[in-house]
Amino acid sequence: MRRLLAGIALVLTVVALSAAPAWAHDETGAFSATRAEPNASGGYTIDLLLTYTNDGHGAEGATVTATAQGPSGDPIPVPLTAGDRAGAYTGDVVLDPPGTYTITASSPDPVASTTFTVEVAAPTTTTTAGAPAITTTDEPATTTIGAEDESSSNSAANVVVNGALLVIGAAGAFFAIRWWRNRRSAS
Repeated sequence: MRRLLAGIALVLTVVALSAAPAWAHDETGAFSATRAEPNASGGYTIDLLLTYTNDGHGAEGATVTATAQGPSGDPIPVPLTAGDRAGAYTGDVVLDPPGTYTITASSPDPVASTTFTVEVAAPTTTTTAGAPAITTTDEPATTTIGAEDESSSNSAANVVVNGALLVIGAAGAFFAIRWWRNRRSAS
């Protein structure tokens, strides 16, 4: 009986200690925020947020690449730099001629990829009869469609499971030691 309880305590402790800690990042990520907006220089600013899927933390220092492919069919590289918060990446690109552009972003570590589209509208011109021709250029309209491969993070479930395993292991060790001490003092 004594060996059985010691074995159970040992197994519970090993299970609790072998569970991935809640703060550890896994190898997969997700782009949870993606957008393309017109900027002051006449191009578009591409913003991406890369997070780890197991805990939702921003993936700092990841190698994120992005390309835009539009009506011409040629891929346009989007140079990205770290953004203003953990896991944020941003870059500017000129999307010309007007039309639908597909933005593709990927990262090898954590492994993640996403694709979204941006609609670049043609500039509008206005002329008034009897007056000299006046041409105005409006800001192009932008439509951002959510990432196709977004996935929800299960970080709360991981925290609960890891916490429960830790409590079970600690309780098993406590009762095994208590039983062993009582058994020893009774002898």
